[in-house]
Amino acid sequence: MDREIVLLGRIIDSVSDAAIEDGAVLVREGRIQYAGPRKDAPDTQNAEVYTCEDATIMAGFIDAHIHLTGAESVHRSGDTPYDLLLTTVRDLSDLVDAGVTGVRDMSAFGRPLRDAIEKGIIKGPRIMVGGRVLSISSGHCDFDVHKPVSQCNEEDLTGYMMDGPEECYRGVRRQFREGAEFIKICATGGVSSAIDDYNDQEFSEEELKVIIGEAKRHNTYVTAHCTGTAGTKAALKAGIGCVEHGVMLDEECCQIMKERNVPLVTTLSVALGLSDMQGLPPHMMRKAQGVKEAAMRSFRMAHEYGITVALGTDYSNSPNTPFSEIGREFYSLTRCGYSPMEAIRAGTVNGAKLMRREKDIGTVEAGKLADLVLVEGNPLNDIQVLAHADNVQLVMIGGKIQKEAGGVRHEL
Repeated sequence: MDREIVLLGRIIDSVSDAAIEDGAVLVREGRIQYAGPRKDAPDTQNAEVYTCEDATIMAGFIDAHIHLTGAESVHRSGDTPYDLLLTTVRDLSDLVDAGVTGVRDMSAFGRPLRDAIEKGIIKGPRIMVGGRVLSISSGHCDFDVHKPVSQCNEEDLTGYMMDGPEECYRGVRRQFREGAEFIKICATGGVSSAIDDYNDQEFSEEELKVIIGEAKRHNTYVTAHCTGTAGTKAALKAGIGCVEHGVMLDEECCQIMKERNVPLVTTLSVALGLSDMQGLPPHMMRKAQGVKEAAMRSFRMAHEYGITVALGTDYSNSPNTPFSEIGREFYSLTRCGYSPMEAIRAGTVNGAKLMRREKDIGTVEAGKLADLVLVEGNPLNDIQVLAHADNVQLVMIGGKIQKEAGGVRHEL
């Protein structure tokens, strides 16, 4: 007989507006067979039962904005690509332990990491591969101006620079050749880059047309790093499919996003906390001062417009952004006027849509893949129970238990 697993507790399914207080979720062959009131559950006498004190069952968390390179990780053991890849493998385990079961990754490592996870070679979340982030020279991904652009493009694990329409054709196609399932560009400058300003507009209208056209021919979309308003607006008018960060939106940006159903990915925990982080270079500290209030205004405006929001963190497992605290992003959304349920949906079902996996993941429903977390506490009463991996007692991906903490009660 196939192994059956039952999770008992309150269910937040990311579909209904209210939780099922005394619920049960039955898992068989990697999928959810039943999710609903415990009293209506099918016979589960032969199942293994898992629960914990004040248990809440949720869909696994999806981080829609991450760069898996190991470059800033607390586990970093060296500087070569081999060291960083091994570091990233270690980081993936921390992600899962925090309840993250799916990510959109923008890095050079995405495809091999995804393939190794799918084959069961390493532990990690589901990965939607974005390839490297596309930028102009002198833009957000130009981090070493003392090297030729060509050398940077061969060595950089996060960014790839291109100038002019012809280079845009080649750069986008290279990302697809290396396994990208969507394309990320820098529509504006950024806070972390030293030689640009976050109000700078990067790609020209002609370059944007090439990039977006190439993505459409590959049946996917372009998402854009958007800090300053003018570059964000230009990218939206050109036809991007998603906005990352979006910390300086105005009314016109929100109107376009609402009309075209363009979602917004958060990274609010970083935006709201930059000015308090330790060890940042002076240029980042200067830029960080105006970001916090602008971000809160932007997301409150996006909420008023009813723009779809997905949770992303931009965390790197650094001392300032540890993966064990990746769930702080849920709380950051509530600081901008979102309800706990809205924040949870941002980090589950809305992320699944961006990964183009909403038919399989993102909600706790019969028929879906069993990507589930068991959390101690009720996040609808206190969203901060999601803010640390210690409260995540059990993590399941495709029906396989990836984490079982000491607070779990397990009955055979």
